[in-house]
Amino acid sequence: MTIFALINDKKKDNMRKKAINYSRFILLVLCCGIFTTAAAQGTEESPLRNVKPGSRINMVMDFSKAQIMGMSETDFADYEEDWYKDKPSIASKYEKGISSRLGKMLRVGAYPEADYTLRVTVRMITDTGNLYCDAAIVDGAGQVLFSVKNISGGKEPPFLPGTKLAKMKVWAVIAGRALGGVIKRTYVGE
Repeated sequence: MTIFALINDKKKDNMRKKAINYSRFILLVLCCGIFTTAAAQGTEESPLRNVKPGSRINMVMDFSKAQIMGMSETDFADYEEDWYKDKPSIASKYEKGISSRLGKMLRVGAYPEADYTLRVTVRMITDTGNLYCDAAIVDGAGQVLFSVKNISGGKEPPFLPGTKLAKMKVWAVIAGRALGGVIKRTYVGE
C-alpha cells in the first residue's frame, strides 16, 4: 500500500465519522422536537372536553363575508337566482357531514335553545364548489371552547360535473366531514 492510499483511507474514515456524528445530531434534534410536541399536546387540554357527551350544539352558518366563485354573496345571488333558495340546503349538507363524523358523541343541528353554538363562517367557495370556512364552538357566555381556521374539503379534483349549486352541496358534505373529524379529535383528545 502506498502512502497516498493510506492518506486517502484516513480521509474517508474521517468523513464517515463526521457523517455518522451529523446523522446522530439530526436524529437527536428530531427526537427532541417530537417529544416536546407530544408533551405540549398532552398537557394542553381543550375546554371542549368539558362538554358532556350527547350535548346539543346549535349550528349557525354565515355566508355574508364569503367570496363565492369570485363574487360577493350579493353578486352571486344576482348571478345564480336559486342561491337564497338553496343556501339552507348547503348548510344542511354541511351539518350532515359534521354529524357523520361525530355520531351521537355531540349532536350538531338546529337547536336554538342549546347551551353551545357552532359558528361556521364561510370565507370562500371555489369554482369547483369547495367551501373554506372558519369555525368556533362557543358556550352560552360567549367563551370559545374550540376554533379552527380555513377548514375545507381538501384537495379538489380538476372537474366536478353538475351545476354550481350542486357542486357546492357535494363539497359541503365533504368539508363538513373534515370539520367533524377535527372536532372529534379535539373532543376525544387524540
